[in-house]
Parts: sequence; C-alpha cells; structure tokens
Amino acid sequence: MKHSSYFMCPECGSVTVSSSMVCVSCCGLRLDPIHPVPADGPAALPVRKDGDELIVTLSRPMQKESYIAFIALESWDGVIVRKLFPEWDEDVILPWKKGSLVWAMSTGEAYCQKIAN
Repeated sequence: MKHSSYFMCPECGSVTVSSSMVCVSCCGLRLDPIHPVPADGPAALPVRKDGDELIVTLSRPMQKESYIAFIALESWDGVIVRKLFPEWDEDVILPWKKGSLVWAMSTGEAYCQKIAN
C-alpha cells in the first residue's frame, strides 16, 4: 500500500485515501491529490518506538488556525489513518510498522517521513 494518494477537502476536512488513480469530489469541489514533501529538520515529527507501538509526538501547536489534520502510516500491507482535530495535544499511537508517515496541515502543507527499525 505504499505510494497511496491522499485527498483532503478544504471545506469539511474529510480525508480520502486511494491506492489507484481516482477522481474525488467533496462538498461540490473536485479534489487534487496531496503531494507531501520530505520532512527535514524542524519539519520532522518526533517519533519513538515503545514495544510494539509507534508514538508520534505532535510537535506543532494544534490551534484552530493551523493544525495537523491527519497522520497516516503507510506500510507494505496497508495504510492506517488517524484524523486529528484542533486543540488535541496528545501523542498519536500507531502499531509499530516499518514504512512512512504522511501528514497534512489544515492549511494545506503536506509532509512525509520514513520510519525505520
């Protein structure tokens, strides 16, 4: 499931994931896929392994004006998506899997980050 396409509605914040080319619309708008850029340095999210869990620390302020809208973990066998909301300051806990994190801000920026052993 690596290299999935992600779509996020600017009106309602709905997130759609696709494993192939599709046309996606929401709230009467045609959505373009999100194109994440590699997260380097301060853009990267702090990640740690704790047993069989991957703990992602939300290192950005989760304000209503700008927050991480979703985090997805892509691995060889699937995609796990967690929708986030403003003013949530908790860590995100995912099952430990080697792969990539993909996340998007409510303001439209999107990032990806490799997760290794």
